[in-house]
Amino acid sequence: MLSKTILTYQGPLTFSTIERLLTRFKFAAQEHDIDFRLYKKLLSVMIEALENVTKYSDQFNCEQNLESKYCPAFSLRQYDSLYELETSNPVKNQDVTPLKARIDRVNNKSRDELKELYKMTITNGQFTSKGGAGLGFIEMAKTSGQNLHYSFEKVSNNYSIYTFRVSFKMKA
Repeated sequence: MLSKTILTYQGPLTFSTIERLLTRFKFAAQEHDIDFRLYKKLLSVMIEALENVTKYSDQFNCEQNLESKYCPAFSLRQYDSLYELETSNPVKNQDVTPLKARIDRVNNKSRDELKELYKMTITNGQFTSKGGAGLGFIEMAKTSGQNLHYSFEKVSNNYSIYTFRVSFKMKA
């Protein structure tokens, strides 16, 4: 399956970096003739995914702690019949199990169950230790209509590399 890279980035990720990536994506979407409805979905998930990277990469300096290949990374690629958004970033090993559980919980829900989980989560008033309401994965699954994919690779006693992928089917 051939792929075409729409946008890619690797390095330290801050909110100003996210802003620059969103601007680059706007122009890349025009250049690659991405349908506006799909653009809005990709943009929404891109923002959530990149914000997650900044939340879980806190206290990690990729230039000092590990090799630069472990710096946060983002890519958006187009394949034959889908787009795939991927992020990777270091996470503390203690965050791996809770992250897996949250993603698995979302992946095990039907579309209607996701809607109910969203309503329940938004009204319960609870916040995660990272300051969010826990809506990000639910939103990404609802927006893409696909399961969320992840992997973790332990790279030290303290950190693992977390790779997150979400796909979007192109309309026929």
